[in-house]
Amino acid sequence: MMGTGNERMMMLLGQLFMVVLALVLAVAPRLYLVAIIAYFALIFGISFHKSRRAGGARVTREEIERARTLLKEDKSFELALNDEEYVNAMSRQAKAMLVPLLLLPIYIVIFREAAVLQPSVSELLSKHLGISDERVAAFIVWLIVFEVLFLLNQAVRLFTTGRGQQLAPMVPAGFKITDKGIVIKGGLGQVIGFPLPEGTEVRLNEQAGYVEIRLPRSSQPLRLYTRKARRLYDIIVRYGLRGRETGSKEKEEERNQG
Repeated sequence: MMGTGNERMMMLLGQLFMVVLALVLAVAPRLYLVAIIAYFALIFGISFHKSRRAGGARVTREEIERARTLLKEDKSFELALNDEEYVNAMSRQAKAMLVPLLLLPIYIVIFREAAVLQPSVSELLSKHLGISDERVAAFIVWLIVFEVLFLLNQAVRLFTTGRGQQLAPMVPAGFKITDKGIVIKGGLGQVIGFPLPEGTEVRLNEQAGYVEIRLPRSSQPLRLYTRKARRLYDIIVRYGLRGRETGSKEKEEERNQG
C-alpha cells in the first residue's frame, strides 16, 4: 500500500517532521507543542487540498456541477449497508484502526522514559562518539526515539492490516454524475473530472449494485452504489473512459469459465 504517490509523500512529510521535532527538542524544548500543532495543520491542509480534487481531468468544481446531470444518487451509503462484502471489509478495517489506539499508552510510556533517559544517553554519546555539542547528541537521541516509535507504528499497521491488503472502498453518502465529472456528496465534497486518467480501472458489479473506480495513484477505490449500476457504468465508460471498458464482474466470470 505504500507504493502510491500520496502515501510516499505522507511518509516523507512524516520523516521530515521527526527531524524537525527532534531538532526542536534538542534546541528549544519549549516549542514542542507549537511544532505538533503546526505539523497537524500542515497535514490537514494537504489532505483538504487533495480531497477537493480526487483525480481526473483538470476541470473546476464549478464547471462539473454546472454541467448536464446524467445520474444522481442520494442514498449510496444506505445501499452499501445491504452489501455484506462491503460491511465485512469495513468491519475488518475498523478493527485494524482500533489496535493502534489501544497501544497509545505504550507510546506515551516510551516517550516519557526517553525524556528521563535522554540527558544520560546524550552524555554517553558525547563521550564515546566524540560529540562535543550536547545539543547535537540530544538531537540524535530524540531522532532515534521517534524512528523507533515510527517503526513500531508501521509494524502494528502491518500486523493488523496484512501486507498488500487493500483498504476498504470509500463509499460516499451520495453523488452526482455530469458530463464533466463526478461530484461526491458529504465529507469535503470531492470532485473527479472527466476524462479519467490513463490507467483508471472501472468495475461493474451489477448484482451488488455498484460501480468501483480505482484511480492509478490512489490506494483506496471509490465505490458508487446505486440501483442503476449498469446505467452508471455505461455513463462512466462513455464520458470518463471515452468508450474504453476496463472490466466488470460478469465479464471476469465469463473469462474464467472460458
